[in-house]
Amino acid sequence: QREYGLKLPEFVTEYFPEKMQHIAERSVTYNTYTREMLKIKSGPFVKKMFAEMIEKRKRKLQRKLYIYAAHDWTMGSLMAAVKVWKPQPLHFAVTIIFELHQNQQTGDYYVQLYLRNRSCVELLDIPGCGTKCPLDKFIEMSADIIPNETHEERCKPINPDFKEPPPLVVESPK
Repeated sequence: QREYGLKLPEFVTEYFPEKMQHIAERSVTYNTYTREMLKIKSGPFVKKMFAEMIEKRKRKLQRKLYIYAAHDWTMGSLMAAVKVWKPQPLHFAVTIIFELHQNQQTGDYYVQLYLRNRSCVELLDIPGCGTKCPLDKFIEMSADIIPNETHEERCKPINPDFKEPPPLVVESPK
């Protein structure tokens, strides 16, 4: 409401934003706490994106731009998957830009990442890589979250005694 210039209800001002800031900044972190969680949440998309970058390097793709829309939590898990997440509140219309470039002198490909979380666009430093990360190294850094198994295999319960609960049947009011 505040971002749209609307007045917040009185009861909210005691807690928001100061007392809620830390929780908001950590919420994405808790949602993507392990690499296994990232594999489930972001792995399929990252796998698709890497495949498109590889195809572009092979000159098999003519398309120059892909645009995807996602919820802020998905954007946070995507940033965690490629290791550029820093705990922060993600604002409405947060944008992550993945750019694939070719060095004109060497022919090598590299990736640059940008984040627009409010109004300014920030070039991101990729840990262990800098701001111009060689494509192969960029892919290698997130290889552990790329799913190689089917969705059914990846999402089966670890506990062999797990029984899926029966579907919930809701009676309509008469």
